Amino acid sequence: MTIKPLIRVATTLALLCGSAPFQSQNASAQVIDFSKIDTFESMGTGTQRGAPRPKTIIDDAEWHTIFITILESDTEAKVYWRSTEGDQTTLIQGPGVQAFQTAGEFKLQALGDANHSVKYGYVLFRLRHNQ
Repeated sequence: MTIKPLIRVATTLALLCGSAPFQSQNASAQVIDFSKIDTFESMGTGTQRGAPRPKTIIDDAEWHTIFITILESDTEAKVYWRSTEGDQTTLIQGPGVQAFQTAGEFKLQALGDANHSVKYGYVLFRLRHNQ
């Protein structure tokens, strides 16, 4: 194993497990079939300040699984995503990890004014086409 894949695995685990001590009463679930993951696509981190426009993370016609980790937050994060049932919105309150299976759209918005922010990390996987 070369050092580059090792760093990728370590970073992925840090993003997914970085906020493990989140409160379980805020947890929600969506069924994710890990056997349908085709390839690792990307990962990233960022800070979204309270603003009227959400940050677009996915905007294509492909199916994806995205793991989003809210690392720090002094406001709620609103997630806009497209599922098999159509357009969805979800509020994330405070630090935590959530997984979404999307049909080509995923946006994140920090609610409130510019003095509020959400620090996040994500790992994005493309799903096989035989959905």
